[in-house]
Amino acid sequence: MEHAVEFARLALAASVWFLLHAAVAGTGLRFALVQRFGEKAYRGGFSLASIASLWWLVQEYRQAPFVAVWVTPRPLSFVPLLLVPLAFMLFVGAFTTANPSSVGGEKLLSKAEPARGMLRVTRHPFLWSVVLWSVAHLLVNADAGSQIFFFSLGVTALRGAFDIDRKRRRTNPEEFARFEATTSNVPFVALAQGRGSLVGRELVLPVLLGLALSAGTIALHGRLFGARAVPSGLVAVAE
Repeated sequence: MEHAVEFARLALAASVWFLLHAAVAGTGLRFALVQRFGEKAYRGGFSLASIASLWWLVQEYRQAPFVAVWVTPRPLSFVPLLLVPLAFMLFVGAFTTANPSSVGGEKLLSKAEPARGMLRVTRHPFLWSVVLWSVAHLLVNADAGSQIFFFSLGVTALRGAFDIDRKRRRTNPEEFARFEATTSNVPFVALAQGRGSLVGRELVLPVLLGLALSAGTIALHGRLFGARAVPSGLVAVAE
């Protein structure tokens, strides 16, 4: 089969990336490694392994040949207009608000109001930003290499969001239950159920900066990634 070797390497890199997080982070193996080497050494080693694995995955994706799987329906080109700006807003919110679900953030669970900013939308804004960004690209990139690449990133982030919740329920059951009562893992669910509410002043920075990043992505996408972000003369945010 033509290009079988290239796609096999890409699939292997994607599998290693996924298994590094699924079979190590949040598992008994993680506990054993921490016991053996210490928390600080584990975090440093895992971070280096993650960076190396992601670099390998990106390189294999860049070298994969273009093999079309289907023709993207035109209406799908508009879906990223909604998904990617939201992904950028969540991304900014993840780094501008302290998160009780992040590594070392457990002490924040004791605060009177642990959920602020984009945490009111989802407990895991960074991971869901990756999920939404991946889905946007999966919808409009109809080649085999892109499907493998973006699926591996999206499914790893999605699994991570639910894994973190399971871990916090085990390690901080009472405090995390209070956090869960007013927030949701899946974006907007707690808001739709009336268990939480948005505070406008907390969203100004992530919304404005997220929109600015989206505009920059549109303008520079072709130069940075070799593919225009505007299909057929219409503004779109995906390739």
